[in-house]
Amino acid sequence: MIPFSKHRLMAMAIAAVIGFTNAQAQDTTPDAVKTRSGEFKFERGFPTEETTKKAFDEMDYQRAVQAYLWAYPVVSFESIRRAMKAGGMDRNEITIADNFADPKSLWLTANDTTIYGAVNIDLAKDGPVVVEIPPGPIVGLIDDFWQKSMSDVGLPGPDGDKGGKFLLLPPGYKGEVPQSGYHVLKAMGNNFNAMVRGLVVNGDKAAAVKIIRSVKVYPYSARANPKPNKFVSMSGSTINTLPPQGLEFWARLSAFINNNPVLERDRFFMAMIKPLGIEKGKPFQPDARQKAILEEAARTGDAMGRVMLYEGHHRFKGANAIAGTHWNWVQVMDPSQEAQYYSQVDERLHYTYGAIYTSPGIGVKKAGPGSQYIQQFSDKAGNHFDGGKSYKLHVTSNVPAAAFWSVTLYDTATRSMIQNPGNDSARSSLDKLKSNADGSVDLYFGPKAPAAADLKSNWIETVPGKGFYPMMRFYSPKAGLFDGTWKLPDVELTGDRK
Repeated sequence: MIPFSKHRLMAMAIAAVIGFTNAQAQDTTPDAVKTRSGEFKFERGFPTEETTKKAFDEMDYQRAVQAYLWAYPVVSFESIRRAMKAGGMDRNEITIADNFADPKSLWLTANDTTIYGAVNIDLAKDGPVVVEIPPGPIVGLIDDFWQKSMSDVGLPGPDGDKGGKFLLLPPGYKGEVPQSGYHVLKAMGNNFNAMVRGLVVNGDKAAAVKIIRSVKVYPYSARANPKPNKFVSMSGSTINTLPPQGLEFWARLSAFINNNPVLERDRFFMAMIKPLGIEKGKPFQPDARQKAILEEAARTGDAMGRVMLYEGHHRFKGANAIAGTHWNWVQVMDPSQEAQYYSQVDERLHYTYGAIYTSPGIGVKKAGPGSQYIQQFSDKAGNHFDGGKSYKLHVTSNVPAAAFWSVTLYDTATRSMIQNPGNDSARSSLDKLKSNADGSVDLYFGPKAPAAADLKSNWIETVPGKGFYPMMRFYSPKAGLFDGTWKLPDVELTGDRK
């Protein structure tokens, strides 16, 4: 017998290791991989031609879906800009709802209880821009196109009811900066939208209109003699500001990207959309393959956005507003859109798919000037709202709103005010409502008015075959909304369509 040498023992050990390694490699790099996207095939470890195409298409599709969710707030604001421009309002020109917003128009969760004013600003074209807010009962904000708030203005802002001037400086601005007289806001982008609301006090709508018409927006370079702003009424008009479907969604994203700096946080997303024909400094000209992927991704992304709006509150801590009910806060994200270790992409989508404009005054849950919103998507029994059925909301007395409160019904398909035969989708404490002996109010939602004639003023007509949901607003909210001392019950089903 030939004795084993050290060299032979080592050779056998190496062979065993190689055999074990090869077996491991075979396990981790199989020739066929079954996935939800189909089967990926490999020959001697190399992908087949079919697999290569499938893998890259799937990679680009998955990235496009996530880019759609990331870009939603930008495309929403770009859609508002384009709708306003089509209606005759260029930058620094103001649309005004001088007879309230019309439910026939499509604006994400607009309401018809305040006098709106909105204006688009482009620092790339005008350089620094001044937004001048008059004194009085006005609330508002200045947002960039990511719908990140630069500042509240008016009552919830730094000047309260005294009025004030806000100066927006472009990214990297090196010019003159005034040392006083302005709240200086250093921008990270070029596109902004400022929105203000004149509050109707003691039924004086004319005064609310006058205060909005006193807002001024002009380039800082024209501060010595700014030209009067153009105002265009949006009341009674039909305007569609909703983000579009299909390739137009991406075209609007590309336009925004080409007019704004790329933020450091968004560089990975820019890498994701580059293979799809969306690139900084280049026109949007996708080829047939890219078009097919982008169109499918937009359909999927829109469906995911709907799910995030209507069911996303289950994913977030602190979403519930009234303990033991289905009432949830409309805005669950931090005003900065940032958490300790991540940016709040899901929270931002949850809000911006259903609404527009963010504000510290909405995001911070505390009493004071400004406004706060809650909404619910299912009734007391947990069923989604049906426009063919009848419901009741018992608004308990002493509503914690120093100015006033309102309840508006929104169409689930458009997230805009429901379009009913009466063209009236809201009720508020400013209306002449029938109250109960204890000061509470019962509101009714359904296709038919309540049998009692004196309750018709408390009724909002719904449309059979359509879904809806209620949102309640509190203007100048009080502590009871946040500390649990005021309770609002769920909306209850009272009957089916006859």
